[in-house]
Amino acid sequence: MKHLFSLIIAVILLLSFCSASGEEVSGIRDLFQIPQTTATPAPNAFRFRDGIRWGMNTQQVKALESEKMTERTMLNWSIMLTDGKVSVSRYTADLVFMFREDRLLMISYEFQQNTQDDFLYLTAALCSVYGDKTEADPLSIKALMDAINPNRYKTDLITQACGWTTEDGTGIYLYYYSSEAFAIMYASPELSTRIYQTNGL
Repeated sequence: MKHLFSLIIAVILLLSFCSASGEEVSGIRDLFQIPQTTATPAPNAFRFRDGIRWGMNTQQVKALESEKMTERTMLNWSIMLTDGKVSVSRYTADLVFMFREDRLLMISYEFQQNTQDDFLYLTAALCSVYGDKTEADPLSIKALMDAINPNRYKTDLITQACGWTTEDGTGIYLYYYSSEAFAIMYASPELSTRIYQTNGL
């Protein structure tokens, strides 16, 4: 009992000393609390441009993307697109971020009036980052875009489609969507694994 009483007195004196010396008492309490851990992305998680990651909200993306952006809503999606073109490899493109329930799930670069040589150059550049390309199904690309803007793409206009899958499951697609325009689309693992509606099948 004497030992317990002595321990209580020692703690009271220690707290009094800290208060007198201008230190916050909460600092001592913090020593006895289990620190809260923050969720950190896996080392292999896909990162876009200046550290943008899947699941970020619009404010987090704006904080990392220096280009001014316009926002609009489409069905249950919100879209942010850059007002001006951004640099991609040695080209410029329109950049579009797509969110559902304020979570980033898809990104695209859209290139207008570039040549076939530019398309081939970007194909090789993507291969140098993500490995060998595979042939991509135009129907899969259309299904991804239809979730946001139904019937924007016609399947017969999606040509020369190729794709890559990153270690974390991000789907990357390069394809023509008209005779004079092509795009690079990045789809989050969440979307890539559920391209098609399969309810009831």
